[in-house]
Amino acid sequence: MTTKKIALISLYPSEAKDIPPLASLYLATALTMNGFDAKIIHKNTEAIGSIMSEVVDYNPDLIGMSVFTGYNNKKSVELSKSLKAGGYKIVWGNAHPSLLPEQTLREPSVDFVVMGEGEETLLELVKNLDAPGKYYSIKGLGFKDEKDNIIINKKREFINPDSYLIDWSLINIEDYLQPYFSNKYKRVLLVTTSRGCPFNCQFCYNLVFNNRRWRAHSAKKIIENLKPIIEKYKIDALRFIDDNFFVDKERAFEIVRELNVPYFAEARVEYVDEGFVNNLKETKCQEIMFGFESGSDRILKEVIKKGTTTKDTIRAVTLLKDSKIMVSGSFVFGFPGETKEEYRETMEFIIKLLKINNNLAFTCGWYLPYPGAGLYYKAIEDGFKPPEKIEDWDKFDRWLSNYKMDWIKWDYNLPVKYSRRIIHLLALAHKRNIPLLKSILNWRVKNLNFSFPIDIYIFSKLRNIYLFSGDKNIFNKIIRWSVKQAIKVKQ
Repeated sequence: MTTKKIALISLYPSEAKDIPPLASLYLATALTMNGFDAKIIHKNTEAIGSIMSEVVDYNPDLIGMSVFTGYNNKKSVELSKSLKAGGYKIVWGNAHPSLLPEQTLREPSVDFVVMGEGEETLLELVKNLDAPGKYYSIKGLGFKDEKDNIIINKKREFINPDSYLIDWSLINIEDYLQPYFSNKYKRVLLVTTSRGCPFNCQFCYNLVFNNRRWRAHSAKKIIENLKPIIEKYKIDALRFIDDNFFVDKERAFEIVRELNVPYFAEARVEYVDEGFVNNLKETKCQEIMFGFESGSDRILKEVIKKGTTTKDTIRAVTLLKDSKIMVSGSFVFGFPGETKEEYRETMEFIIKLLKINNNLAFTCGWYLPYPGAGLYYKAIEDGFKPPEKIEDWDKFDRWLSNYKMDWIKWDYNLPVKYSRRIIHLLALAHKRNIPLLKSILNWRVKNLNFSFPIDIYIFSKLRNIYLFSGDKNIFNKIIRWSVKQAIKVKQ
């Protein structure tokens, strides 16, 4: 009997090309462990033509597509339609089809959806691919019967993560080694050691996708999995992209001590005390990231139910001040029910944090209504109309400068366009102590004034050249040299 072949496709935007296709890697590992042939196709969203030719050459029995909510939904539908026209069977998995399985299956080019963790559901589907009568008993599967009726089966129980440790030989690791930590380390790999998060943040997809359940590889297994990779590929640092790496602090510190390389990880502010900071320093932590989310205690407590306060954030940032560890934090603007004054409160809170600890960086995006999460329904109450077609979700790219939010009742157009730029510039201004830039930006935040943003454009351009362009040409060299002289950066 011929071995079934499965192509696993993951699309990425240009800025995320160095992130390994971890979801596809787990699935491919499960399939190959059980005797099937799996091929990972990880391509830019603009590379649909090359994907088609690669699929044709491989000639799979089934194509799996990993789809998250937002920017690549439309491209995923376009690709599915092209593949379906070629006669292939197609299954969608990951967060978005798990949250909206029926809407996903209404797309004619999608034959199946896998809801939740995909390893065992996909494996069972592949084993029974030629026996449609058995589809009804596969937990975690959605499909269309012979009359095109949509069938949604029962959810599958969570798996034991240690049953499927990534087989890194299924990708070319060299393609995913990237500089990080201001280029201090050149061969940095992104990895994950756990799934889910036990907390109750009402904006998070984890509420539905993982049911607030945190599951993790054992420290022993993850060390055995990663140590040979670190040694073979001379990896000089790791980025742990678990949603919450430090749920079990003892386990987390055992992992980083044994792997013994510099690292990035995510945590919660209430974890931070003197002992935690000392452990971070002893284990070579270079950057720790927190979900700060908001500078408004009302938003934190009543709206998103974060379980933390602004005092917790201030305490964590203060305790880490002299550690030489970069602190990064995520903020979300535009929650349903958030007022313009609470948006201002968050912007001013960012300045307050930078005055306490100037070794901070931020990611800032606008609220994205993940289907089924608590605030999703509040957004609907406040005017949000969920897309009727799966491809229309691509307009919910919360990093866009013209992002639209029907649930907000104040004029947010200029804040959407300029908030992220201002925050990135504020971080640079405080880190490098540039008084003029601090004064201009502080005034803009205090007054929420985004008029005549010539200063924002100029400083943003200089920042991008200084931080990201390198010395590609004489113009960049001159700009970088001038900026370094202006802010007195030591050569």
